[in-house]
Amino acid sequence: MIEQPGIQKAQENLLYIRQTLEAASQLTAVPGKALVATGILAMACAAVNGFVTGAPWSTPADPRLSLTTWGIVLCLSLTIVLLGIYRKSRQMSTPIHPPLVRKILWSLCPSLFVGALFTGLAVQTGNLNWLPVIWLGCYGAAVTNGGQVSVPPIRYMGVCFLLAAAFSALSSPDMGLTWIALGFGWLHIVFGAYIAWRHND
Repeated sequence: MIEQPGIQKAQENLLYIRQTLEAASQLTAVPGKALVATGILAMACAAVNGFVTGAPWSTPADPRLSLTTWGIVLCLSLTIVLLGIYRKSRQMSTPIHPPLVRKILWSLCPSLFVGALFTGLAVQTGNLNWLPVIWLGCYGAAVTNGGQVSVPPIRYMGVCFLLAAAFSALSSPDMGLTWIALGFGWLHIVFGAYIAWRHND
């Protein structure tokens, strides 16, 4: 039985509408190069901690300087990633609609809030040895959850962060900076490079 042209056209329109709605509910404009840049920043900060300021958990008398370096890296990384998302969304002609922004925020913010809360408690109580586990674990949970509305490599990166947090919890406190460098440094570089290659940025 041959389909009528009108029915075939209607099916094509419905398929287009469905694909458009699915694209609008996914953050496909993930900037791989921006993730690589954040990884390089994290590696540089870990080097500064290792050779200049000391890690926050290895200088309990006054960890403010080493914590400040990570605060600066956090602000710079957020700026780079947000600018990268904006640039790539313009390149792909896929505007990020408010419903998608709300979905992303609901996915990321709870875990990041818990991470900020635990960081404050660790600093107040002097239990700075737990900072690598807190940072890697809460960030990994946020990224894994946020990856549900993004490209698949983001989810896998989040799982790797959770594994790094687990191994950090089982390791000596002296290994904390190594796990931080592996997580925020190499994982961002490796997955960012893959995303840049696979998704053309």
